[in-house]
Amino acid sequence: MQTGKKTTKTREYAKNLKAISKNLEQVVWEMIRDLRESEQRYRSLVEFAADAIITMDANRTITSWNQAAQQIFGFTEDEALGKKIDNLVTQKEVEQEAIQLSERVLRGESIRSFEAVRYSKTGEQKNVLLSATPILDAEGTVVEVSLMYKDITELKQAHEQLLQTEKQATLGIIAGSIGHELNNLVGGLLVHAKLLQQHYDKPERVKETVDVFLTNLEKVILHGKNLLSLSRPTKPRFEPLDLNSVLEDVTDTLVLSGVLKHHRVVKDLNPMTGYINGDRHLLEQVIRNLEINSAHAMQNGGTLTISTRLSEKGRHFEVAISDTGAGIPIEIQDKIFQPFFTTKGEGQGTGLGLPIVKDIIEKHRGYLKLTSQVGKGTTVTVGIPLAKPL
Repeated sequence: MQTGKKTTKTREYAKNLKAISKNLEQVVWEMIRDLRESEQRYRSLVEFAADAIITMDANRTITSWNQAAQQIFGFTEDEALGKKIDNLVTQKEVEQEAIQLSERVLRGESIRSFEAVRYSKTGEQKNVLLSATPILDAEGTVVEVSLMYKDITELKQAHEQLLQTEKQATLGIIAGSIGHELNNLVGGLLVHAKLLQQHYDKPERVKETVDVFLTNLEKVILHGKNLLSLSRPTKPRFEPLDLNSVLEDVTDTLVLSGVLKHHRVVKDLNPMTGYINGDRHLLEQVIRNLEINSAHAMQNGGTLTISTRLSEKGRHFEVAISDTGAGIPIEIQDKIFQPFFTTKGEGQGTGLGLPIVKDIIEKHRGYLKLTSQVGKGTTVTVGIPLAKPL
């Protein structure tokens, strides 16, 4: 009887094991199917993504290359696989930068939206936003890197066009003022030319007239240089700068051109602020825009105060431009740095000046602060990192 019971139990166990095995087999096949579907969805997302999605191994060799990568860089998948990414889409001037970025990611660091220049198969320059993420194995070793390149070439071109549009608007304001001043200067020169004719036989009067004549001619030349400076291209060129000197030049030009002629200008420049790394022409554009805005806010005259100082922690050069104008209502203070938003009357502003100021300061890795009170005035503070913190 015991033997029969054991046999029956053994059969039941076998039957249960068979059922479990069948269930496990079904679960495994379902998991395999789900993995395949998931992999297909992933491949589909990667393959048809609008951005270039590329993977490279620990030797910086390309292991995958999607359609967008082909469209952006011009290399087919067969041409790209097995090549070094840092050699394939770079040229000499950016190759070292690309290698350094790759080394950072291979050490385990992630990179988010790094703006860079890369090159297509035909040598065409591409402006891209690069993001990179390391892929780790179970031991935490980087075995692959996922790279994403967003092509922003057209966006950059549109941005440059906006910069040029705003520059032309600023040029119009200053050119109009300079035209008025030139008219006055030329009128004065004509008067003094006639005086020379009348007093050519009186050395003292001739010398006095020639001195005035030369002074006015120097002003005419300076106006011409200022107009040429405004028309220069806006391609950034970073170099050590004394921003106090830049402030002096721009402010004096705006006074001389007449934009600030009817306002009291107070300068409080700290000579110990040190040097910054910046693009002179872009920073001139920042100062011009802010000072012209202040002048417009003080339509009936007022005081423009320009001061410089070190930031609280001594790492930034700060420029504060303050006016005694109408002020900005608190409800729109968050909007004034948005493109095309303007508080000026129709035809008096493009709404691009302050957004471009913000963009230029961000390019210099700096910051902007705004404080304003209706009826009392506005202060805009710009902070730019010192070349070497004091």
